[in-house]
Amino acid sequence: MKHRKEKMSKEFTKHLLDFKGKHNPFHMVVHHFTDRDKGGPHCHPFRFTTYILKGGYTERVYQLTPTGEWQYADVFRAPGTTHVVEAECIHELIDLPEGECWTVMIPEEKVREPRFWRFNQEGAFSRVWNKRKWVKLGLDQAETIR
Repeated sequence: MKHRKEKMSKEFTKHLLDFKGKHNPFHMVVHHFTDRDKGGPHCHPFRFTTYILKGGYTERVYQLTPTGEWQYADVFRAPGTTHVVEAECIHELIDLPEGECWTVMIPEEKVREPRFWRFNQEGAFSRVWNKRKWVKLGLDQAETIR
């Protein structure tokens, strides 16, 4: 097994565990959060299953409508629960009721580039994770980006 630690921010650390071998094509990521997500709304490059081990969190999940409008719902993810998160899911962790949270994430195949998102009265804006330019979501894009 290989282990790599990535400090993503002051409040978020990833532990990448790779069990890949001749008989086991498996890897997972252990997340440790010590504060809310300060990077803002984002989506992932892959679908994944997450297991909430300790602490739990409140997640804000954003929805884009076919007309380009946006809305959100706040959802508590309790310890001991499991959730499938689609690559297109735009979300952010907004609260850690116990002050920290540990999760295990099992990723699937990469299907897209991850994006960061902003929402305001003018609409929805996004940027690819490694780019600086924010682009306003057009009505013709609402269905494809979701």
